[in-house]
Amino acid sequence: MKLSRKEWLMLAVLVFGAFVTVLNQTLVTPALPSIMVEMAVDQSTAQWLTTGFTLVNAIMIPITAFLQDRFSTRKLFVFSMATFAVGTLMAGVGPNFPVLLGGRLVQAMGAGILMPVTMTVLMLVFPVDRRGSAMGIFGLVIAFAPAIGPTVAGFVIDQADWHILFYIIFALSLVIIAASLFLVDNKAPANKGDSVLDPLSLVLSTLGFGLMLYGFSALGSAGLTLVPVATTAVGIVGVVWFFIRQTRLPHPMLRVDVLKNRRFLIGTIIGMLVQGALLAAGILMPIYVQSLHGLSATVSGLVLMPGAILMGVMNPIAGKWFDRHGPRRMAIVGMSLLTLTTFAFAILNLTSSIIYLTIVYTVRMFSMALVNMPITTWGMNALDNKVMNHGTSVNNTLRQVAGSLGTAIIIAVSTQVQNFATPGLGAAQGTMLGINAAFLVCTLLCLVGLVMTIMFVKDKPGEEAAVDEGGTRKSLLTSIMKTDVYSLSQEATVEEAMRLFVEKNISAAPIVDASGEPVGFISDGDILKRLSPRRSSFTDPIVLINRTVPDEEGYDEKLAKVMQMRASGIGAASPICVSVHANLTDVCRVLAENHLKKVPVLEEGHIVGIINRSDITQYSMAAYLAGNPDRAVYCGDGPSGQHECVEEKQCDCGCEEGK
Repeated sequence: MKLSRKEWLMLAVLVFGAFVTVLNQTLVTPALPSIMVEMAVDQSTAQWLTTGFTLVNAIMIPITAFLQDRFSTRKLFVFSMATFAVGTLMAGVGPNFPVLLGGRLVQAMGAGILMPVTMTVLMLVFPVDRRGSAMGIFGLVIAFAPAIGPTVAGFVIDQADWHILFYIIFALSLVIIAASLFLVDNKAPANKGDSVLDPLSLVLSTLGFGLMLYGFSALGSAGLTLVPVATTAVGIVGVVWFFIRQTRLPHPMLRVDVLKNRRFLIGTIIGMLVQGALLAAGILMPIYVQSLHGLSATVSGLVLMPGAILMGVMNPIAGKWFDRHGPRRMAIVGMSLLTLTTFAFAILNLTSSIIYLTIVYTVRMFSMALVNMPITTWGMNALDNKVMNHGTSVNNTLRQVAGSLGTAIIIAVSTQVQNFATPGLGAAQGTMLGINAAFLVCTLLCLVGLVMTIMFVKDKPGEEAAVDEGGTRKSLLTSIMKTDVYSLSQEATVEEAMRLFVEKNISAAPIVDASGEPVGFISDGDILKRLSPRRSSFTDPIVLINRTVPDEEGYDEKLAKVMQMRASGIGAASPICVSVHANLTDVCRVLAENHLKKVPVLEEGHIVGIINRSDITQYSMAAYLAGNPDRAVYCGDGPSGQHECVEEKQCDCGCEEGK
């Protein structure tokens, strides 16, 4: 399925909106020193401009799934972008710190809605076999914003003042809002009315996630003191209560049951581990560069920039690889590199060079690109489109939790080791050991992610959808497809394939491995190609030499040779399959775009049927006639040559059957 020009423009608007919100988050940190001086606040107070934004942003994400079930795409996008713009203007013109902080919190409300909406639209607009590329483009934008944000902010602050940053973001927001009014489809929600805003769920979500994330942040800085521990405990209780309540409501605010799907759950867990590892380096690297090497914040940013840029560039490439080959090999390589480079940080010392640090960090970000978006897409692809908005909200929420929890653990480990080692080894060596210990913990988390990737992430072409409402898609496809599937082993010869074709009156068969998973597909057309005369074109020297040798081999001789070949050697090596939960539109697209007559149907990686063009044609005609009974009436000679009438009550030909 090719996207229309309007769809591409719509996606450009959505992704640019996400870019602006992410860019906004990276602009504030460099401005904090200037804000502290102008507003006369200390560092702990000023830090709430980032902490508060993160908390409100996370609180809004679970609510977004409900909003997407109630409002159209355009209305929700415009509302979120307008809310973000209002908050930006408040922050820009704010005469004092409370107004500035209020503006940041309003910004966070809009940003918290916008990101899941953008991800949901990307997953729904693009077909399953192109979602990797779409999410790769999304990842490019999301990675590019943090790469340039601090540099842009530093330049603007040096040339003017921090207020200009918010004015620039405000102007960009207005442009996006104007474009969205014309380019974003006003698509009505598919499940309108299915979600109900339960007041208690809203309270539990807001307080639970808010207190838990704040508690994690406080634990990292204040340690195991009463207030952070109590806040975290209350927040966790609220979140658990919220999750339990969602499973019992007939129309939950957030469909947490998407986590019952193993593939989505595994993808989310791996994503959480990667998120924690990503934030760890972002926190610890500036400490190492600035505190231990005595270099400036600018140098610290330059150390991180190549990795961020490479990650952005690699995201679309990784997305295309995912669409063509699946996630397994790429994710295993990525998690392996991530584990190794994280361990390399765990053995840093005071004499490690900045060049070495930059190279390791850049390779580490390269590995992130091989894992982050591909695994997210792999997990999201397991969900039915009807619950995609809930899937994106659950995924984003748990990533926020992982980021906050990971930050708290890393800071706590680093601080405790530093405090223990400093009295005997000195401040510098104590700080170094604290950083080493924190990265060692990250290495263990990455190792867990690597093991999970090896064990669970597969390249199965069509795995079971998670929440298929009532199994409607499955029952439809199973009622159309042929369930008497005949397959060949990997060792089967062409002779065995031909015998199967003749005995079962079929024209093609899948080739399966010992576990029953498809690894190839052979048709009578593949065999005929081997028996036909060679037709070569002058494309390279080898073909030219081959072309000069006459094809004088007789048909019987050629047939005898072909019969002894392995079926897997002349058939398709990478079979194109569809999921048993796929809708007929997707099946038609797969058949048409790949010029196929039939494809295997998979459930949990195993073949459960074969569907071909004639199956769909017969079903489509029957469905059309069922919806148009007038066209189902005909009167004339039937297959037996006898006069037949269908739908007697509507036949007006005057024959006996019609009376």
